[in-house]
Amino acid sequence: MLPAVHDFFRSILLATTWRMAYRNVFRSPRRTFVVFAAVAIGLGGLMITMAVNYGMVYQMVELAIRSELGHIQVHGPGWSAKPGVEIRVSEAETLRVVDGMGLEGLRAFAPRVRGEGLASSARGNVGISLVAIDPDREAAVTTLRESIIEGSYLEPDVPRALVGYRLAKRLHVGVGDKIVVSAQDVAGDMTGEAFRVAGVFRTEALELDERTVFIPLARGKRLLGMGSELSELVIVAEDDDELEALRSSLAKRLPAGLEVRTWSELRPLLRYMVDMFQQMGWVIYAAIFIAMAFGIANVLLMSVYERIREIGILMAIGMKPGRMVATIVAESLCLTLLGVVGGFAVGVGGVALLSDGIDLSRWGEGLQSFGVSTTIVPVIPESDLVIPVVVAVVTALIASLWPALRAVRTRPAEAVRHV
Repeated sequence: MLPAVHDFFRSILLATTWRMAYRNVFRSPRRTFVVFAAVAIGLGGLMITMAVNYGMVYQMVELAIRSELGHIQVHGPGWSAKPGVEIRVSEAETLRVVDGMGLEGLRAFAPRVRGEGLASSARGNVGISLVAIDPDREAAVTTLRESIIEGSYLEPDVPRALVGYRLAKRLHVGVGDKIVVSAQDVAGDMTGEAFRVAGVFRTEALELDERTVFIPLARGKRLLGMGSELSELVIVAEDDDELEALRSSLAKRLPAGLEVRTWSELRPLLRYMVDMFQQMGWVIYAAIFIAMAFGIANVLLMSVYERIREIGILMAIGMKPGRMVATIVAESLCLTLLGVVGGFAVGVGGVALLSDGIDLSRWGEGLQSFGVSTTIVPVIPESDLVIPVVVAVVTALIASLWPALRAVRTRPAEAVRHV
């Protein structure tokens, strides 16, 4: 047993083994082409499908981060259990850490004050999510400024508001119209203030467009009685790879007890969807290659059967079983990797053709409710360029076992008489 294994590994490294395998693969070009086409089209189509799915999920994450979520948020103790105006953080202490200590990996941050309230116009009343922002800093962490479709952006400490286009329709207001925002302050008293609509924004996040009103930070603090405190601090990292290190650094430097959470902790459903698609990729690739294994094994068995006389002669003149197995395995690897290369060409080429995105605007209303962009840009993760090769090699090895055993069990005396 051990000598045969030694012969196999020694033979699989010989150039002559691979030359022989290559010639055997192309002895029947038509049969080889059928297997190659099946693998290439199946793998290429799968790569394109997975790229579209990945693109959709990654865009959902990116949209959530860019529209409001940010990479990291800092809240007071208990916010995750019951968010509200009573859960606050010190503006001076948090900004001292974030703005004054030169944290590595931090690109931008923005303070916010949040509350639930009621927006009233001359023609309607709607429950809203009230968000008070620092206009300049908010523009560095979200795309709110770029999302304005009518009017202008906010100015500091001016009684102006930004409303989503859906909310504007429900209130029947436009740029320059007056709305009254009522909310409960930190003392539990009802307060209110009149604002003119500075601008109307439209994003791909349904909740923002339907029920969010943005006002200047100073106005929001006075309205909710926050004084020198904040509801949250939103942080954007330089790179996704530095996210966990930045979160850890913030948690160490900020006052004890504050909640420092990444986007995946704030929106676990998004994290779950990313993980689910990654796991789904493994399952689908495995299914494709299992089906492919049967095709490769069938081709190799036919090849071995057609060459029984040749195999018998080679073994009669001294070819060892390990060398014969190495030749069959090399044939399987050649056939499989040719199909993988073709699949990569089809998959990468198809994704390149779709690089401008797939327009799904006719289903825009439904997609927006799930936080999905109306233009899906396919994305091929690095893992999709590694997984097929790894699984292909394993598949080729498994698929070659049966034909290889069939070949080495051939008796030379009987094989040379085979017609």
